[in-house]
Amino acid sequence: MGPRLDDDLALALRLADAADELTMAAFTGAAVAHEIKPDGSPVSSADLAVERRIAEILATERPADGLLGEEVGESGPADRRWIVDGIDGTVLFVVGRTGWGTQVALEVDGEPVVGVTTVPTGTPAGWRRWWAARGAGAWRRGDATGPEGERIRVSATATLAGGRHTAIPPIEALDGERRAAVERLAAAGSAYVDPHEHGALMVADGRADVCVQAGGGPWDFAALAVLVTEAGGRFGDLAGRPGIYGGGPVLFSNGHVHDAATGALQRGA
Repeated sequence: MGPRLDDDLALALRLADAADELTMAAFTGAAVAHEIKPDGSPVSSADLAVERRIAEILATERPADGLLGEEVGESGPADRRWIVDGIDGTVLFVVGRTGWGTQVALEVDGEPVVGVTTVPTGTPAGWRRWWAARGAGAWRRGDATGPEGERIRVSATATLAGGRHTAIPPIEALDGERRAAVERLAAAGSAYVDPHEHGALMVADGRADVCVQAGGGPWDFAALAVLVTEAGGRFGDLAGRPGIYGGGPVLFSNGHVHDAATGALQRGA
């Protein structure tokens, strides 16, 4: 990892700090006022506040970089830009439940190279932040670690049989073919694990072997793709393409079971 990428990761972590300040102030565990967007998903003032604050910092720190945010849209050049989801999991945030976080990624020439997921409210496992940069590995920090965090790796599970899978949204929120596809992983012998945070984070640190995400935008995938691949895993759509712009479904895996999981998800489609 060269000096510029070191600086970019440091900035990404600062952006996550700024996001945490805003989301922690807005989240009390009670319902949060929100609106419903045309696609049926909720958005709160905190979603917008986080992305606008990140945009302000980037305008000072990286004025030549572009920005792509779920709520603030696209601005600046696309060859080097920051991809942000102010609150990933707003549906949980607005009802006062944990499991949401902020996603910050840097994309260079179409490839995500820095990724940070920050979960300031914590999780049952106590982990609060995950980060990665190309060539520097993936890391996490939480209640049980020191300030430098610890390096994480995907699992060594080599077959779906006896493995563990998870889904975003959780399986109880899926229906039709989307649910049937995830259930085919169970039919292949992989046990379902209920995610307490994004399932890709569970793949990155070895708590699950596969996470299938039914859909989303680049802001949903970019940071997590860096985390999982730098932890030794794989990311891609069901055709094997690693891009973040296809809309999903996408698969995060430990790499060893990726092809078998893809086959199970596609079977019967």
